[in-house]
Amino acid sequence: MCSLCLNFCYSLHFIFFIYFFIIIFTLLIKQTKIKKQMSRLSTSLEKPFTKTLQFKNEKFDKKLKKVTQEKGWYYYVPSTVEGEKGTNVMVEMPFTALWLLSAQSFSGYNELEKASVYSNEVLSERDLKDFFPKNTGENVEDYYARLKSYMMLTAKMGKETIATGFYKDIKDAVVSKGGKYCQPNYFLAINEDGTTEIVRILFSGGSVETWIPFSGNKNGLKTKGVSFSGTTEKEKGSVQYDSPTFEFVDVDSKYVKAADAAAQTVVDYFKFLIGDSKTEEVLEPAEAEENDLPWNN
Repeated sequence: MCSLCLNFCYSLHFIFFIYFFIIIFTLLIKQTKIKKQMSRLSTSLEKPFTKTLQFKNEKFDKKLKKVTQEKGWYYYVPSTVEGEKGTNVMVEMPFTALWLLSAQSFSGYNELEKASVYSNEVLSERDLKDFFPKNTGENVEDYYARLKSYMMLTAKMGKETIATGFYKDIKDAVVSKGGKYCQPNYFLAINEDGTTEIVRILFSGGSVETWIPFSGNKNGLKTKGVSFSGTTEKEKGSVQYDSPTFEFVDVDSKYVKAADAAAQTVVDYFKFLIGDSKTEEVLEPAEAEENDLPWNN
């Protein structure tokens, strides 16, 4: 009798041990899955580009009687010291990059408030159709309403929200605060040592004047590299300024393949931001700088 009781107790202990082991094992698996999901989430949210380039005109200091800024393409490097301004680094021309994707936004500077004007970036309806096909059971009206919601811009001046809406509807309000049309484009830049990196180039003011007609050649954008080769003189009233010039150039096939992969990285980034309604894009200016055209300074 005692022997039977002991065997029964041992059996119960064994069953409890197995049950406990299964629970712990299940919890560990769930925790691992959560960590992997969080890892993918944080990776998706990381900006795919390494730097943001903007074209800047030459600046001449009348008091010092010298040029304080040469015309060309610059990217901003924040200071590592709190409270200190960063540095604008000039990119040596010519440089070559492969086009990946374009968007629309606002950028600018309010001289009175000493604050940047900026907005989120939105894609064209054509691109949105490619990236976000109609869901099963979704009617056409609801589908286009969903696409339109992805094209909403929120423009800010500093931390103050100026307006939210479609570009044509909020343009006047944003322009009155110092904002202007901006076309962010993503490229795979080819460095001098042959390495590549994804960069974001903001076309606005003088640079968008020459970029828009050039980028109208969609076949060239998709099959060739773009050489940022120089500048051309422009004139508005009595003011002279420079705009950048571009050329299509042949590139090695390995860079074309790399650009295809890079384009998918940029597309995935936008799809994550736009498609996940629980994720809010953090709006921030490219830099706290004034507009690049002479009559805006």
